[in-house]
Formats: sequence, structure tokens, C-alpha cells
Amino acid sequence: MPVALLEREWGRCILVSGISLFSMAAMGAEATEIPPATEEMYLGDVPVVSSVTRLVQPVTNSPVAVTIIDHDMIEASGAREIPELFRLVPGFQVGYFDGHTPSVSYHMALDRYARRMQVLIDGRSVYVTAVGGVPWAELPITIDDIVKIEVVRGPNSASYGANSFFGVISITTRHAQLDRGTSVKLNAGDEGVREGFVRHGSSLGKLDYRVNAAYIHDDGLPVRRDYKRTQIAGFRGDYAIDANDAIMVDLGVSDGVRGVINSYSSVLNVPREKQLLTHHQQLRWERKLAADNSLSIQLYHIYQRNNETYTIGGFSVGPFTVDQTLVDFGRKTQRFDLELQQNVRLTPDFQLVWGGGIREDRVWGAENLLKGKELDNFLKDAFVSAEWDVKGPLSVNAGLFAEDYSTTGTHFSPRAGMIYTVAPGHSLRFTASQAIRTPSMFEYAAEYGIHATTNHGAGPVLNSVSWVGTQQTRPEHITAYELGYNGASGDANFDIKLYQERVRDLIRLISRPYPADNVDHEVERYENLDAFYINGLEIEFRTKLSENNSLHLGYAYADVDHTVIYFSGPKADYNAAAPQHNLSLLLMHHLNHEWKASAGFYFTDKLQGWESTDVRDPVQRLDLTLGQATRMFGHETELTLAMRNIFGPYEEMELLRSGADPNRYFDPNRFAYRNLNPRSAFLSLKVQLD
Repeated sequence: MPVALLEREWGRCILVSGISLFSMAAMGAEATEIPPATEEMYLGDVPVVSSVTRLVQPVTNSPVAVTIIDHDMIEASGAREIPELFRLVPGFQVGYFDGHTPSVSYHMALDRYARRMQVLIDGRSVYVTAVGGVPWAELPITIDDIVKIEVVRGPNSASYGANSFFGVISITTRHAQLDRGTSVKLNAGDEGVREGFVRHGSSLGKLDYRVNAAYIHDDGLPVRRDYKRTQIAGFRGDYAIDANDAIMVDLGVSDGVRGVINSYSSVLNVPREKQLLTHHQQLRWERKLAADNSLSIQLYHIYQRNNETYTIGGFSVGPFTVDQTLVDFGRKTQRFDLELQQNVRLTPDFQLVWGGGIREDRVWGAENLLKGKELDNFLKDAFVSAEWDVKGPLSVNAGLFAEDYSTTGTHFSPRAGMIYTVAPGHSLRFTASQAIRTPSMFEYAAEYGIHATTNHGAGPVLNSVSWVGTQQTRPEHITAYELGYNGASGDANFDIKLYQERVRDLIRLISRPYPADNVDHEVERYENLDAFYINGLEIEFRTKLSENNSLHLGYAYADVDHTVIYFSGPKADYNAAAPQHNLSLLLMHHLNHEWKASAGFYFTDKLQGWESTDVRDPVQRLDLTLGQATRMFGHETELTLAMRNIFGPYEEMELLRSGADPNRYFDPNRFAYRNLNPRSAFLSLKVQLD
């Protein structure tokens, strides 16, 4: 049977199965009662989520699959950096362009920026409109600040608007009331890891507050000269005005330098540093209007600056020699965002959330990035989401997000889902949704390249433009169907998801003629070109094996049906755009009241490298963690040894564009470094001083 026909049949199977199941459920809701059961038989601790629809609801009522990474999983993972945690999520890939540029993606790892995932920290979007994606290493937050992460595995523009394309990561940080006294944490290990963290929490009357500072130091991947040095400072205050009103203030700044060396080009292969600065200010007021009626207003500002200048010259282009030239890839991004939201339960069977906001994004790019231009994008949006218990075990969830951009116009993102409660703690869901991703400012208007004189000014001006945006790129679109089952029984929770997603208007680079200085050459231009289906199955399972042992398992199968063309031609293997198989397994064990150990195993099937035609071989990774919590010298102390990548080095997602010697870190004949993620270990000591 032809592939296209198989894909259509897959989609029809999900659609027909979902409609049939819920039709039978609805017709039989009044005549059929749920068999009597006790909570001990069916219901364990059913987690509550708030990020899927903006409504607080049990995970069994969620219309979309969601993964919860809690404090225990964060500790057991042995992760030093936040992106490493997402290896635990079914269908997620974590990769590194270099030692200080991590990337987190769902389904497909198309490039280093992972532009198709929305990321929120306490409701504040940290998605960067300049180049798209999330600058994980520049965020003024550390892994110890996190209390919980909710990962929505599916399009969610109906709740959060554009760029919630494949899913949403919602990070919740610790309430200031949870931190009392002063704590110090030190990390030291391989690859130059030298890190220090200080945190102090207290209260002043009705104000709970926390201040923290950190210094991050590591040397990146072997040989690459991709080190990072970062200083972080932050403040959080939670002020309870009275029983009904509360204010949260969050301030953060991250400042540092990065070592940079291009991994594949002899022309731009100039060792250099770039300086980065990020800071934010966030204010949220919440008022409780009634028992099931609350209102919140949030205002935040984000500023990001990337200074990257260096000098090139002395190489030849045809008969001409390029003069010494200053190259400037600097950029500044600024965002102002104001949002209002009300959650209200109108009847015992009907609750909704509605709201709206305005946002302004300003992006400035230096001469070699945006020709020194400043671009503005103004957004107005409104949203509504509702949950209605129709009758008996059947409920309906629907949402709509409307947004208007000054660059790309007006867009609507709907979602509709049905949830049937099979038994207490067990539910069946069928959901259809649409989402969009708006082009980043770089995709929209970039003119990335080098402009240099030649032959000491006597030759022609070299206008070597590489990537351009024509200000005609449109949003990408996705339509998704999901059929899922969520259950909780005793100490076990599980979720099974069957889905089909159709992506269209995918933005990618394609070679086009670009005349400059009377010399025609080709550039890579951003255009809306591709459409394809992703069909898949995901399974997540978590259980307490015994009093001292817990297990978390995630598995994903994904199949992409269409060849996506990259920089230098068609893909070598289109099935490798997304790994067909992806597995994570985390085993947590308490040896006694002081000692605990964990093991994390991760498998990712073959996968095409970022911006490359090469395919990376399947990767297996094993991480081990051993920790002791005790009291030393009158202070609560935690000592942890994390051993990572026990199986040895593997190649990261930024593959070489052409073959360097696979047995060497560095190939001087090609000016190319292999991106090898090494075996490593680090020791962490945390002390509660008071």
C-alpha cells in the first residue's frame, strides 16, 4: 500500500475510533453506571495540572498528554542543567550545538534553535523572538529553583498562542515561603565544572522573600573551546496583602561570556568570545473573588543582549584577497508583556478561563545579522477555555486563542476534546487541535553574511550574504488528532497516546539566486515550503515498586512521511527527521534513611543532524547517581556523586557537514571538530547553614 495512503488510513483510524468510542459512551451514559469501586482499588494519587488549559484539573481530565517532572525526579536524574531533565519525557530530544548551546525539541530536532516549543517560567514566556527557541544557558534560573515542570506533549496554541506548536514546557519555581535560612551548594567535576550557589530566604511581616546568586563555570565539550562563565542573581518576593490578595515579584539577571569557534568553516573559524546579558522583571497580582473565582494580572519585561564581534581577513575569494574586516553578529531583544486572566466556575458542572493581553517585541541586529535594523512586532490576543461535565462520566473541553501580529496578521488556534471517565482515576480522551508558529525576526528579515573590501580597497566589495529573510514568510500550521488513555491504580500512573499531526507551511532554507555587486551567487532564503505527517505512539508509566524503589518509563514511536530538504540537498534518510524509537528509564532507590541511588537509561534511534544531510547512529546513554543526606558539624548536608554517560562518548546533534576523521576530536585538514559528548562525573555538596 502506498505510504501516503497508509498515512491517511492512520489518521482516519484515530478519528473514527475516537468518535465511535465517545458516541457509544454518550449514548450509554445514562443507562450504564460505573461499576462500584473503592479508591484503594482504582485511585492512587492523581496529579493535578494547570498548564494544559490554564484550568486547574486532575491529569485524568486533561485533553492533551502531559508529563510531570517533580522534585524527586529532578534529584534522581543527576542533571546539572535544566535541559538535561527533558530526556525523561517521551518523544523529546536533548542536544548540544556546542558546550553552551543546549536545545530541547519534541518529535523533530530540525536545528539548534528548536523553534517549535513554547517555554514558560512562572507564566512568563522565555521564547526568544529574535532567532526563535529558548536560550537555556542564559536563563537566570538554576535547577534548584524548580519545584515542578509540566510538559504538554501536543500542540497547545489554544492556551498560549503562537509557538506552542509541538508542545509547552511550563516551569514552576519555588514559592519564597519554602526557603528559610541560608544554603550553599558547590559542584566540581570533569570538563572544568566549578560552580557555586548561595540562597537565602526569610520573611518581613507579610512578605516572604528569597535572594540567590550563582557562578557557573565549565569548559564545554572536549577540545571545542566552547567554555561558559556565567554569573546569576535573583530575587523573589511573595506578599500576602490579605486573605484574598497576593503579589509576586520576580527579578533575575544572568551575565557571562562564551567561548566560540565555528565547527566547520575555515573562513569563520576564528577563536573568539561573545558576551551575553539577560535580565527580567515580573510582577503578578492575584485576587480571590469567590471560592471558585479568581483574577490575575501579570506584567513582565525581558531584555537580552548578545555581543559578538571579531575580525577576519587575509583569505582569498577568486582572484581577490579579503581585507581585515570587523564582523558583528550582535543583537538585542526586548519584550514588554501585559496579561489579564480570570478563572471562574459558573456552575458545579462548568468552569472556564478567559483573558487577553498585549505584547511588544523589539529586535535589533548588527550589520552582519540584520544590517543594523530594529524590528518591532506588536501583538494583541484574547483566549478562552472551558470544561463542561455534560452528563455522567462524559465531559467536553474546548478552547480558542485569537491573536493579531503587526508582522503576520490575525490567527486563530482552536481545540476541542472529549474525556470519558471509565472508572475513578481512569479516563479516555479524544482531542483535535490546531496551532501555529510565527516566523522569528531572523526568519522574517535576516540578512546574515559578511560585507568586506578586497585588495586593500582596490578590488570589489565582497557581499557574501548567506541567509536572508524576505519579510514574506508566513506562520507554520499544524493540525493534530490525539486518542489517549490515562490511568491511576494504587501507586501506578500511566498514559498511552496515539496521535497524528499534519504540519504544513514549514519554514526552511532553500538556495536562491542573490545578485550582489554584479556577481551572482546563491544564498539560503527562508520560505514556507514543506508539508508532512507525523504519526506516533507514546507511553508513559510511573510506579512505586516497593517502599524504597520507584520507576519512571517513557517510550515514543514516531514516523515522518515526507522528505524535508535542508542546506545542501535532500535528506539522506527521511525517517531520521524524528527518531522512530525513543526510550527513557529512571530507577530510584532509597538504600536507607540517608543514602539513595538512581540510574537513568536513555535510547534515541538514528537521527539526522542539525542543518546537515548526515545521520547520527542510535545513541544509548546511562547515568548513575549516588547521594547521602546527613547531618555534619551541626548542619543538614547533602553529598551527591553524578556519573554521566557511562557507556562512553557519543556524537552530539551538530554533526560535521562533511567527513572529518571519525576517530579524532579534531581534523586539521577540514578545520572541523567532532561534537562528542564525553563520559564525565561531578561531585555536589549542599549545606544548610541555618
